[in-house]
Order: sequence, then C-alpha cells, then structure tokens
Amino acid sequence: MKNKLKSSISYLFQYFREQKQTTLSCKRFFILLIISLIITGTMLADTVAFKTVVTKNDMTVSGDFWLDVQMQITAGTSPRTLNSLTVDVYFGNQISYASADSWAYSFLDGYSRIASDLTTYIRVGTTGDNVNANGDGTPAGWNVTTSWQTVVTLKFTIATATSVNISINDATDAAAYFNNVANNPTGGGVTDWTVTNEDSGDVTLPVVLTAFSAVYTIYETDIEFVSVNWTTASETDVLGFNIYRFKEANFNTSEMVNDEIILGTNTTTSHNYTYHDEKLFYEVVQAGDIYWYWLETIELGGNSYVYEEPSKLIIPEDYEQIIPPDLPIIYGLYQNCPNPFNPSSSTRTKILFNLLNDSQVKINVYNIKGQLVKCIYNDHAEFDDNNPRPKVAYWDGCDVNGTQQQSGIYFYRMIVNGNEEEIKKLLLIR
Repeated sequence: MKNKLKSSISYLFQYFREQKQTTLSCKRFFILLIISLIITGTMLADTVAFKTVVTKNDMTVSGDFWLDVQMQITAGTSPRTLNSLTVDVYFGNQISYASADSWAYSFLDGYSRIASDLTTYIRVGTTGDNVNANGDGTPAGWNVTTSWQTVVTLKFTIATATSVNISINDATDAAAYFNNVANNPTGGGVTDWTVTNEDSGDVTLPVVLTAFSAVYTIYETDIEFVSVNWTTASETDVLGFNIYRFKEANFNTSEMVNDEIILGTNTTTSHNYTYHDEKLFYEVVQAGDIYWYWLETIELGGNSYVYEEPSKLIIPEDYEQIIPPDLPIIYGLYQNCPNPFNPSSSTRTKILFNLLNDSQVKINVYNIKGQLVKCIYNDHAEFDDNNPRPKVAYWDGCDVNGTQQQSGIYFYRMIVNGNEEEIKKLLLIR
C-alpha cells in the first residue's frame, strides 16, 4: 500500500513538471494530490465490521431469542489487540431484553464491559484500561482477527411477534485498537478502526405458539387416542408441523408420530390445531405410563424449529385396555367395528388383529372391483405374550387422497411378512 502511495505522488509531480507553470495547472495538481491522498489513505485504513447473528429462536411467547454480536477485521493488519468498542443494537418491542452473557473477554484480560438496556436498543461497551496494566504486556487483552468472533450474546424474551427488526446504528458504533500488533499492547498508542456494519434486518418468528397439550381421549367408548392440541397466535412463511413422541423427556431419541406433514394456515389471527395420535395404542400401554410430545415447525424455506417445552402425558391410573367384550382374545384378523360403517355417525371403523409372533404387517382396503383403496396399516407389530392385546388399524371411508368412497361392499386384507393371511368384508353406508 505504501508503495502505491509513493507511486501516486511521484506521478503527480511528474505531471506537474510537464505542465506550464500556470495557476490553473497548480490548482489541478493540488486537487489531484488531495484526491490521491484520500483514496490511498482509505486503502491503508484498518477496517473492522460488526454484525448480529441469531443463535436461538424458540418462536413462542415467553421463549428465548438470542443474538450474538460479532466482529472481524475486514482490512488492514490482523490480528489487532482490542482497545475499546461501542455497538448499539436496535430491536423492536416484539422482544424484551433479558441479559448479556458469554463475553469473549473479562477483567482478567484487562477489560471493563457493559451491556446497557436503553429501551429501544442495547449499548454494548468495552474499554481496555487495564490491558498492559502490569507494564510487561499483561494482561495481554483480546485479539480481533479476520474471522468472525462473538463479542457477547444478548438474550431476549419473545413478547408478541411474527418478525422483529434487528439493526446496528452506523452513526454511533466505534472501535479502536492498540497500535502495537497483537499480544504486544505495550507502548505506542491507540488508533480508531474504520467501522462498517451488517444488519440482521427482519428476523422471522414464524409461529407464535400460545398453547400446546396432549390429552388421553376415549371416543365412542371403544376408540382411544391422544389428542394433541396447539394454538398459534399468528404464522408467517410456515409450511406445516410435525409431532414427536417418546417415553423420556429427550427429543433426540423421539420418533415422529404423523405420517405426513400437518399443513399450516399462515394466518395472522389465532388458529387451533388438533391431531389424534392413535399409534400409541398399537403398543402396550399401562396406567401411569408417561409420554412426552414435541411440536416441530417447518418453514417454507425448509428450516425447522422444535419448541423446547414438550407436553407431558400421563396415562390415567384407572386406565384399562379397551377390548370390546364381544371380541375375545383370538389370533388373526378381527371383524371391523362398527359394521356397517357410516362415516356420518362414526368417523371411522376399527379393525383389530392379533398374532402369535412379532411380524411385519400390512392391511389394505379394496373396493368391490378389487382395486386398492388405501393401506391403513404398514408397520412392524410386536406382541406381548403376557398381555396379548390386539393391534388396531382404522379406516375413515376415504382413499389415499382423502376422497370419500361411495356406499358399498369393501374388503380388507392382512398381509403378514409378505404372505396373505386373511381377508374380510365390510359394508360402507352413507
């Protein structure tokens, strides 16, 4: 850079000698000289940039919203030892400030630091008055490099929002470094960095969740399921939801319950959702058993978020396995119940089956022409010799596309480990 500066000035002097000594040529020379010095000075300037990065977003009222304030050297010498900085991070009233955490440096490194809540913005401040306080280069301070490094994490709580605007004030931010290179802050002085910013802009809080619960439910005395319910205050750019379940409060080992994504509405008003988890009762369930449910949001862009607060379900102490009294424990495929089946009075018909051994089971429904209507069960079924409870499959009277089927005779067939075992007939009436 210094060679470029010398070359530019030499060129200007040569230009001046070649011109006539007129007032106009002198004026031109000095104008060009000033411009050259400004441009070259800018090229030589040490420059640092600040930005904010969202590191946690619970997307629910009272949930966490965390921002990392980061900085890096974008031009000039690297690394440099930080002397001081001021960064004003502006935010909307959709979130409220809670605390500052995980600072990159402390008083042990020679710094005093503060994050002040000034209502509409947080002022992050640092001074290195005690860097080299011992006179031998210690404390050595903190080095800024050409890599993005987190200065501090600002923690907020979500109030009510679908999005919040995050920005850094260009007019007030500042930073300075010790003139000597990194790890040697002795002597010399302090120089200001030229500062630039990268604003986060509008950060979407896709869903504001106001309620989430899982409730054991019995329908028509012999159909049981877990009713998973949630309410959103608003939605933005949401594709849909997934539900996960496990017997321990550990999402990482949970399994998705729904076979297909539950589509969102992207409404700006409150909306209630309900999903019936019937699969739980394919397993052996006992009174007092505990299950945990989680809700996952999928954005249109493909990002996914899991709400950190799961819903806890406890099977009631008076729970008893539901087996119709007229259906003894037998092995094989049971007759559907109710039969005939009328979707206008009963939303679905239940089909039980019981096997001697654990098996891969598929149950298909066919129309009178032998055409496949829908596969209503396709899973590895496990059976307990000490509690020979049948597994259950349901049919809602629709095909795989959700189209309601006409009244008439239908057949359902059970295939076990790839071999056809049984076929039975049911009657659909509308």
